[in-house]
Parts: sequence; C-alpha cells; structure tokens
Amino acid sequence: MAQSRTALAIRYLAVDLVGAVLYFPVWWYTAGAFRAGRYCIGRVRDKARSFGILIWFKNLFTPMFGQYDIASRIISFFMRLAAIIFFSVTLLLLSLLMMLLFILWLALPLAVAYAFFGQLIGLLAAD
Repeated sequence: MAQSRTALAIRYLAVDLVGAVLYFPVWWYTAGAFRAGRYCIGRVRDKARSFGILIWFKNLFTPMFGQYDIASRIISFFMRLAAIIFFSVTLLLLSLLMMLLFILWLALPLAVAYAFFGQLIGLLAAD
C-alpha cells in the first residue's frame, strides 16, 4: 500500500524534529563545548599575543627612547614593570572571565531544564 506524500512529509518532519531535539544535548556537550572552549582559549591567546608580555620582559632592562643615563634607566625599568604587572593582571582577569563563560555554557542547558521541569511540575501539581 502506497503512502501519500503528505503522510511521508509529516513522518519525515516528525522524525527529523524529534531527532534534532534529542541530538541537541549531545551536540551541546561534545562539539558545541569543544567550539566554546576553543573560542575562549583563542580569545585569551589573542589578547596575550597583543599585550606582548614576553617582549616587555625581554626589554625590561633596556632604557626607553635611547636615554642611557641612570634616571632614564630607572624610570624605564619601573614603567615596564608596571606595564607587565598591569597586562598580567588584565590577562588573568580575562582568563577567569573566559573560564566563567565556558562554565556558563556548560550549565545553561541544565538551568533551562531545571526551570522548565520545575514549572511543569508546578503546573501539574496545581490541578
């Protein structure tokens, strides 16, 4: 017996929709988490590269602006040291923020499911 095109389309859409809904959590915690982690690591790596902290360390004892007197050397040393500290703290805060973002990525579906099922149970218990 041949099925109508409408029945085949409805069946295909239902299977595809159910499959997508069931596959979503698997994607979120595998490929999606990998992408999110790669994004967070990439942001920190790019910012570390743009800060150039290692270059600041290499030139820590080099005087700025070609001034080789003792006062300029002291000022250059402390200015570079301040820049190293500032950029290091900024990079640490960015790293913590990116870790928090990744943890939120992992926790978001759980929080949504908790809220959804809490509302559903509350709705069913009200009757």
